[in-house]
Amino acid sequence: MATDTETDEAGVDSEAETAAAETEASGGHSKAKLLKVGGLLLLVIVLQIGISYWLLAPSGPPEEIPDEIAPESTNVTSEVPIDNFSVTNNIAEPGATIHVTFNLVALVEQGSAADFESMVKEQSKARVKQAVIEVVRKSSLSDLNDPQLGTMKRMMKEAINKVLKKSYVVEIVISEYRTLTQ
Repeated sequence: MATDTETDEAGVDSEAETAAAETEASGGHSKAKLLKVGGLLLLVIVLQIGISYWLLAPSGPPEEIPDEIAPESTNVTSEVPIDNFSVTNNIAEPGATIHVTFNLVALVEQGSAADFESMVKEQSKARVKQAVIEVVRKSSLSDLNDPQLGTMKRMMKEAINKVLKKSYVVEIVISEYRTLTQ
């Protein structure tokens, strides 16, 4: 009887041998392909890290900052008391009135402290008080409840410097701050 498949060796199926050879060839080919893709991916990652470092790294030695632009903390400042305030705010919480009381002190450069004090206490006293009161009355509930009072301090500093037409105030200090809601 004749068989459909002829083999050179006894007990070896030629189809199984051919399938095994194809699997080895494709497995070897897929491993090489996987290594190439992994290498390319690694190269892209290294390039991204290098470019990010190049773009974000400081270039050259740090430049010296001129005295006019130097941080305010390096300047010697003096505390100049402005006044005690008691202001109501009807806008912050609808249907309620918030009473705000505080002491206001301005930090100014030591050389201009006397000039600032005469401006605030004599020449522009009413306008400075009005500017501070406007800031408190326009403040939102979150501004009034902010533990650092950052927004109110910034707005008061800007308002006072605008009234005096010169940047005297370096920083605002608010002490004995209390709010009462009715």
